[in-house]
Amino acid sequence: MEGSMKTSTSGRPLKSVALSILSLLILPVAAHASTAMPAPATLDIAPQIVVVNHLNRGSAQPPSSSDCIAAIGFGCYLPSDMAHQYDFTPEYAAGHDGAGQTIVIFDSFGSPTIAQDLATFDAELRLPAPPSFKIYQPEGNVVLNYDNLPSPVGIHNKNISNELGWAYETTLDVEWAHAMAPGANIALVVIPVAETQGVQGLQNMENAEGWALAHHIGNIWSNSFGTTEQAFHTPATIRNLNSLYHAAAQQGVSVFVASGDFGVANSDKQGRLFPFPTVAFPTSSPDVISVGGTEIPTPQPALTSYNPETVWNEFGFLGTGGGYSSVFGEPSYQVSAAIPDALSARGLPDVAYNSAVISLTNIYESFDPRFAPDWVQVAGTSAAAPQWAAIDAIANQADGALGFLNPRLYRLQRYGGLGPGNRPGDTGRAPAGRGTFCDVALTGCARIVESRAGIAPLRPSGRHK
Repeated sequence: MEGSMKTSTSGRPLKSVALSILSLLILPVAAHASTAMPAPATLDIAPQIVVVNHLNRGSAQPPSSSDCIAAIGFGCYLPSDMAHQYDFTPEYAAGHDGAGQTIVIFDSFGSPTIAQDLATFDAELRLPAPPSFKIYQPEGNVVLNYDNLPSPVGIHNKNISNELGWAYETTLDVEWAHAMAPGANIALVVIPVAETQGVQGLQNMENAEGWALAHHIGNIWSNSFGTTEQAFHTPATIRNLNSLYHAAAQQGVSVFVASGDFGVANSDKQGRLFPFPTVAFPTSSPDVISVGGTEIPTPQPALTSYNPETVWNEFGFLGTGGGYSSVFGEPSYQVSAAIPDALSARGLPDVAYNSAVISLTNIYESFDPRFAPDWVQVAGTSAAAPQWAAIDAIANQADGALGFLNPRLYRLQRYGGLGPGNRPGDTGRAPAGRGTFCDVALTGCARIVESRAGIAPLRPSGRHK
């Protein structure tokens, strides 16, 4: 059902909310096994966003990357920068902007100001409004109270998992999915509980996704949450939950899922780190597209063409999630790509995109009671998943309905390499294999659209153990 979300935000009034191109391809999948310190145990919680930075400018005008470099030493980028970085511009020039497609975003709680914040975001960046923006609450109405909530602002702040943190997540997802595919419809599906380590919320989220699938809300999904595989009672529990994603893939839905922000360091339900490399579900599902992170290691005043990237791995424990599933076997699309995999396991991530702190993403928000409405800088693979959903929307417009994307991705034959990126500036080549980083293909968006043209529709298949 569609509905509105209400909140009291420390004096702010109650607000109602009514409501191609493939750029950087990681064809795995040797694990990103971060060599840095493990994450604090309290951090391994969805959403997959790890930085919220306020410049406290109190302005509707977006900051330039030069502003951010001067203030905090990191770059911060806008949609125009990413359009140059990932070669969206030829597709825009050809009239491909995602028209006729619907991107479905799933979040806990949502944001009470998302409609007006998206309008401000669009106005300041001279973007058109989406053809349609709808909010659905199939698991019940969301009622928010931001009074007395601890702030999620900062680097690796554990409070990112509260309602305010999810509002930042929602804002990132909606604004950037729309920004990169401005012609696509946006559907936001929210649930009234948090998805945290499988303790609560995950079944509600799957119920909401099942509702969206049954009601044909859209064929391109963006998810930025996850639970460590070993935190579930049994592997059978995960396989049962995966039946939804398998059904979605069979029906031609591409589900883009953030791979995580702490390398292979993940925790159990009590917040204790596992003493071995782990990955999260649902990004480990062979029926989704796992979206990892890269970094642009040298901050730039603006991006006017492609800038070399490394695997995201910075600031101690922050880095892209990735590795091998302990539950799912190597799917046929990875087997056929002849990627070294001694474990015969599902490897991830499949693709990647800028996610790092050194190359931040700008969003606009007006919901946080502690700050005046302002542009905010965020990081995490949460920035990557909705932008890959936008890529898929443009590709579907350009080439027709593509269905579940992974088999197509692994049939592409152009391979390149990203270095391990242990620290900004480290660009050495990483070999494939367990405990290393990802092999990747770096190919312009327009060229990928051309290379995919004429490929027959493919259905998911393979050894899903």
